Amino acid sequence: MKKIISTVAALGLVVGVAGTASALDFSMSGEYILEGYMLNNADGGDNSFGNGGFDPYNDDAGTDSAWLHTFIIKPKLQVNDKIAMFSELRFARYNVWGTDNNYGNAGDSDLTSGEQNIDVYTLYMEYLSPVGKIRAGRCAVPPWGGDFLSTYTHADRLMWWPSFVADPFELLVFTQKSVENDWYNNDDDADNDVYEIDLTYKTDNLLLLGGYDYYNYKSNSNYDRADNKLRLYGVGKIANFTIEGEWGWQFGSWRDYDTEVPGVLEDQDVDAMAVMLDGSGQFDKLDVGLMYFWAEGQDDDILTHADADVTAAMNNTLEDGLGDDFNPYYILTGDLTGMLNSDVFNADPNMTTSGVNAIGVHSDFQVSDQLSLHGAIGYAWADTTDVVEAAYGVSVDDEYGWEIDLGAKYKLLDNLTYEVRAAYFNTGDFFDDIAATGNQDSADLYLLSHHLTMTF
Repeated sequence: MKKIISTVAALGLVVGVAGTASALDFSMSGEYILEGYMLNNADGGDNSFGNGGFDPYNDDAGTDSAWLHTFIIKPKLQVNDKIAMFSELRFARYNVWGTDNNYGNAGDSDLTSGEQNIDVYTLYMEYLSPVGKIRAGRCAVPPWGGDFLSTYTHADRLMWWPSFVADPFELLVFTQKSVENDWYNNDDDADNDVYEIDLTYKTDNLLLLGGYDYYNYKSNSNYDRADNKLRLYGVGKIANFTIEGEWGWQFGSWRDYDTEVPGVLEDQDVDAMAVMLDGSGQFDKLDVGLMYFWAEGQDDDILTHADADVTAAMNNTLEDGLGDDFNPYYILTGDLTGMLNSDVFNADPNMTTSGVNAIGVHSDFQVSDQLSLHGAIGYAWADTTDVVEAAYGVSVDDEYGWEIDLGAKYKLLDNLTYEVRAAYFNTGDFFDDIAATGNQDSADLYLLSHHLTMTF
């Protein structure tokens, strides 16, 4: 509690300085979210894989329900017209009511003890220099382009937007330090670094973004990693129609072992791909769309070749699961469900290994200025089941199942919104076949939740 009080006092001091020094301007934004969840057939951390969230492989799993809250503030200090400091402080992130901590881990987030730590997610400076904008520090990393294959996070970066690139184009180059070993361990060449270049083209009705990443990872004592990622994203509007798409491809050296063992431990490459397309139309107060997405599963060559490519796009390559902020379906892509992605729990390893195809329709209807309704129906199936078949020793169908979602959002005040969600997921034969190997039956899944969000 002392650390919380100290932080608030420090912010108050900054505000005081800003009030007396005309060169400084302090502002702050943020949000507080109060949520209640009910997930049937969920055993918390005791499900089949210890991931939390739903357990579709066991119809005897219990029901998980809880209240959670999140509180995030984002202070900004405008030093002058050229320099600004930014930060993001997380006082709570999905903290569960009635426990001493965040996710049931002792001492993790006890708000009643002196052990509480405030997470400083970001802390960086921006400088509008003569050669372009420069950002340095622990930077905010929002989803790249869309949110299909990336998650809002933070990273230590030095970023530059060159001023010689004129509208409608924008160029970004940066370097990221992911792991530093030289400073602590005297390992001169054992760091993890990322280098990226992005080019954006933006007009009133069209946004195109292309990006290239080079990963130079040398922190592992047994192998090096040097691979590449290409990404494309676009949004175009024609009259009342919108088309959005995102594509990613990762390729290159995934495991370059210091010592190879022929037939057992050999160098591996990565070759993983994923794509998403979404077309929608706005008809007065009704928005209707059709979405398809695909993420490659693991090729069966890995079962027989020690040097086979890693192709699972959702298994620590393009993303560990789909992007956590990609939430077209409440259960399949929900924040706390542990299926294709999840903000809190790990994605289902059977699903990330097998990849995914999904197609569905979604609609939103603006009933009034305060009330909007949402609905979606989706069907999903695995890209390939060869690896999970080998793991379980049975034939596994590719059908994940279909889902139906209903939601409503009501604006109580300009900065206060209440939302309710209900979802049903009919599990397919993929889960039936895997559950049978443990003498269990799969189960359909239900989710009910409500969310009160205050922003400032």
